Amino acid sequence: MANTMRARAQLGANGVTTVKMVITHPMLIERSDAKTGQTLPAHFIEEVTVTHNGEAVVNAAWGQAVSTNPFFEFSFLGAKQGDQVAIAWRDNRGTTDSAQFPVV
Repeated sequence: MANTMRARAQLGANGVTTVKMVITHPMLIERSDAKTGQTLPAHFIEEVTVTHNGEAVVNAAWGQAVSTNPFFEFSFLGAKQGDQVAIAWRDNRGTTDSAQFPVV
């Protein structure tokens, strides 16, 4: 998948960097089709990893309970303007995506 993420990493006056991100993903639970009765398979993000200067700042294990197009916000210390925050995810079907965003 390409271009599945939008994110902003903003450095606050107190030295805390706040990252806000949205991942475009269906996040489907296993369910029955109302018309055919067939079981439709689950499709959801299992793992999200965020790094700053190569160091992990977030390792999140997600599952079927996370909503469609999830929004995720967190903060961390130690970034400077211009640093890169890298975000990567993997879903239960093996699809992955990653992107880098500058700290502003």
